[in-house]
Amino acid sequence: MHSALLVDEVLRQILDLCPRTCLPAVARTCRSWTDPALDNIWSHIGSLVPLLCLIPGLTCVDGVYDVVGCDGSLDLGVFNSYARRIKHITQRHNARIHPKLLSLLCAHGMPLTRLATTRLSSIEHDCVPATLSLSPRLQQLDLDLGFRRKGPDGCNDYIETLLRVATGIERLRLRGLADQRLNSGISRMSNLRSLSLRTGAFLTAETLACISAFPHLSELEIEAGHIDPDALLEAWSATAAEPRFPTLKELHICAQAPLLGLVLRNVPSASLHALRIEATTDPAGAAPVRWGDLFDLLTSHTYTLHDLTIEQHLEDIELDLDNTISIPAPSTPVDTQHDRLTFDTLRRLAPLHHLRRLTIDTTRLPNLSDAEMEALAGWWPALVHLDLGALHSSECVLQAPQPQPQAPSHSSTPTTSTPRATLACLRAFAAMPELQTLILPLDLSSVPALTPEPTPSPRTSPLARATFSSPTPPAPAAVAPYLHGVFPRLDGVDGTDEHEAQWEEVRRLMRASVVGVSV
Repeated sequence: MHSALLVDEVLRQILDLCPRTCLPAVARTCRSWTDPALDNIWSHIGSLVPLLCLIPGLTCVDGVYDVVGCDGSLDLGVFNSYARRIKHITQRHNARIHPKLLSLLCAHGMPLTRLATTRLSSIEHDCVPATLSLSPRLQQLDLDLGFRRKGPDGCNDYIETLLRVATGIERLRLRGLADQRLNSGISRMSNLRSLSLRTGAFLTAETLACISAFPHLSELEIEAGHIDPDALLEAWSATAAEPRFPTLKELHICAQAPLLGLVLRNVPSASLHALRIEATTDPAGAAPVRWGDLFDLLTSHTYTLHDLTIEQHLEDIELDLDNTISIPAPSTPVDTQHDRLTFDTLRRLAPLHHLRRLTIDTTRLPNLSDAEMEALAGWWPALVHLDLGALHSSECVLQAPQPQPQAPSHSSTPTTSTPRATLACLRAFAAMPELQTLILPLDLSSVPALTPEPTPSPRTSPLARATFSSPTPPAPAAVAPYLHGVFPRLDGVDGTDEHEAQWEEVRRLMRASVVGVSV
């Protein structure tokens, strides 16, 4: 055996690269390799049942694990030796344990002493993963509470115990219907560096005010569509004048426009690098989303954003399979209900020169012309990923042409729109020096002639993947050579699902062009 394989640090790095199926054989090879291999096998598990099976005399009756005839003492030597190896639990089995056995396991402290992360879907008192995951070294906790209304449970008690035991926890994820009492516990988790609350109307303005003062928080994801901005201002005024969100780098917020503006005005612009805005609308239509105002706020605060995602999903329109918008007769004109993402609105983001990724994920996709696409391609020279939306028959539609001012109509007659941009606009995107991923709605009904550029491009476009969705299928024999000529490095391209056969032929022809095969 080479002497390097006897160095523990070297051996552990090698084992990290080995398939897990090989590790049992490695553990049986020699004594020097046994502990490193077993540590690797047991470091990340999906169920604690194999660990429980190491307890002598363990039985399972009606789904509850117990030791029959236990006189109050157990030989837990093997159990504890393996429990100390576990660092990560991803629960896939809600194992339940008898209270007496559980008390014996925890009599001398928590057995999972090295546990760092755990993902749970139950925190009831007799759930083994939840009870045994209260480790002093716990750094990350993911709780999926589900969305079924439940009676009172020990969720709040669990968080209180967590605050007492796992004082070093840095990352918390909550999903589902959470008990309102949890707001008190979360408000005191001031050591958090990452917090995600996908909990509907659970979060209160007072808790959000406390979260904004966490000194180390760098990632925040919240659902706050129910929070009144005046209530948040009142909660802030009731606390000491502290810096708000002092270290925040990534923000994902789902809220109505007034609260979005209030939060953005209080996030330090120099520190925020990733922003995901998920805009909700007032059901009564009293507070439409004014994207132009929000975009002006982003640029006026000189945000150094690298990653920006804009989301808005509307539920008040019918989406038909032919990309038709059926709009019920509204009480106010359609165009005043929702501020649409037009070219003039998007142009307000042009000063964000540091952008590396831009994603537009809205029900009504922006419908830009070739000239507008070409102008947009020059705004963000460092862009690596650009997603202006993809047509999905059951999710997204293109914005219909704006109604003529002289003839406003509130009719419920469906209006159909097709992409205004064509393949001709792709030349502008080929000139972007960093762009690697591109997603656009395009009109593929015609293919322009592939003429050489007047002056040779100083470099080849690095674009590797693209999605060009269209109501009409591509003509592979014409589209493939055009795409290959514009994007020589493009190796993955597709469109809408119903045109998959045509896009597969496009990909085949492009691969043939790369290797010089005659088609």
